[in-house]
Amino acid sequence: MKKAMFILNPSSGKEQASEYRDQVEKTLVSMGYEVDTRETKKAKDATHFAAEACEKEYDFIVAMGGDGTINEAVSGIAEQSHEPLFSLIPLGTVNDFARALGISLDPPSAIEALKTGYEKRVDIAKVGEQFFMNILAIGAIAESTYDIDPAKKTKLGALAYFIEG
Repeated sequence: MKKAMFILNPSSGKEQASEYRDQVEKTLVSMGYEVDTRETKKAKDATHFAAEACEKEYDFIVAMGGDGTINEAVSGIAEQSHEPLFSLIPLGTVNDFARALGISLDPPSAIEALKTGYEKRVDIAKVGEQFFMNILAIGAIAESTYDIDPAKKTKLGALAYFIEG
């Protein structure tokens, strides 16, 4: 049986990620996958989970969260000898990477699209020891985005970035 790892950031989507967990798991099972679900609890968890999926030669990785969670998961796949298929369910504040790929920002639609999606290779870049696939930002404004309290993002959405900047 094919194996999929589902990486979920429970604080994503204004802390509504758990509402979509069952739908993602059922969709993956309907696609013929045995599903291993992992929830992030701290920074770099998604990186470690994705790297583990590569080491164990999983067939598919699905990450659900915002751009930070997606970047962490991609970082765990980068430079691995086994590269499973990867997809994402955008559930963040801005969802830049999903927008760039044309993935629906409506979670149920993005989950349904897992069934009919198509493979598209994207570039991953590395600066120092950090990988990125969408945006490289430097300076005080970029740095300030790391200091935003998740509770503020939940309450204010994208406005939290503007206030912090």
